[in-house]
Amino acid sequence: FRADVHCQSTGPGYSVTMVIGSPNPPLQVVLGSLSSDTISKQCVAASRDNSTAYILGTSGLKLKIDGRVPMEDRKASLSQFRPKSLLLSTVRVAAINTSSTLSTYFSDQLQSEQDNEKLVDDGEITPYEADEMNEEWETREWQKRMDVLPSKIGYALLRFHTCTVLMRFYEFIVGRYILCVDGNARLEGGSIPGRGNSTYEHSVDVMDKLTRDPFQASLRTSQILHNQEHSPGKVISSDGKETSTSSELYKKMYTTCLWANIIPFLAELTVQHGVLLYGYGVYYMEKKRRRKNREMDNSDSEEQCNDEQDEAEPVDESAYALSILFRSCHLTFSRGVSLIAASVGGAAGSVIYPGWGAIFGTQIGDTSVGALLD
Repeated sequence: FRADVHCQSTGPGYSVTMVIGSPNPPLQVVLGSLSSDTISKQCVAASRDNSTAYILGTSGLKLKIDGRVPMEDRKASLSQFRPKSLLLSTVRVAAINTSSTLSTYFSDQLQSEQDNEKLVDDGEITPYEADEMNEEWETREWQKRMDVLPSKIGYALLRFHTCTVLMRFYEFIVGRYILCVDGNARLEGGSIPGRGNSTYEHSVDVMDKLTRDPFQASLRTSQILHNQEHSPGKVISSDGKETSTSSELYKKMYTTCLWANIIPFLAELTVQHGVLLYGYGVYYMEKKRRRKNREMDNSDSEEQCNDEQDEAEPVDESAYALSILFRSCHLTFSRGVSLIAASVGGAAGSVIYPGWGAIFGTQIGDTSVGALLD
């Protein structure tokens, strides 16, 4: 047989490939690769020539059509605490919360000024008094919101990192115990204990979908579809029919975003349930404490009145449990709808502007449903 070793390097990317056999088609064993746009195009071209690329040391796993190693986008545990990632996440969370605070402040300021203008039109106050009320409101509210902003940013950072740690934990559970693609969960031969190699490849494919980076996926999918155009703006879809490039990109990115957002939305739902249970627990214990203190000291009539009101609203564990259940169902339904809306937004954003469009589209879809249902 014939075996040739090729090394291709372009910019930051490289690919070392061993070609075995005759070219009808050859067998390509990838000894090492680092993704780049040029290499991705070469892998796409190779797939069109019916050649097969395998990754050495991974028991015959095939490269993806965009040149990726399966599960390449998966993040390492605690990677969000690396200096660069930590700085970017802190700046991002601080910017989001600061802009949200300023947006709410200016909106409330406009509403307050409109209310004062209405009082002036009704003759209840003079224009001079309205100006004084506006200045007093601006000074009071600005100081109050700026005092709260640092703690708000700190809480948002804590929530962000908690969600990220939960995401990595869920990925570990899925990869190690459910799909069995991590560590010693599979045999060296590349199969899951008690299952075949094809099942292992399917498990790797599922894990790859769950850990895709929508930003990179949007760029890669857009590039691949544009390379596959047989006429301007037209490609052959997976079912063999001619369709527009934008439509095919939307369908592919909707599926990609839907899979990739499952674990992040599950982590967010877990955090929201934790906050819900903590809030109900604090309220429940505080109410029991107040009732106990009033029972110990009910000397005056006002406190006796308060006791009668508390007796009319007893601390009922079943009522609290039912309320928690309703809130939990509402949160679950809201996050489920948000998952679908975020996937639709990510797909639409990818069509408009691949890359960042997927990120902003996902955020818009999520926040829109949150504003309607939360």
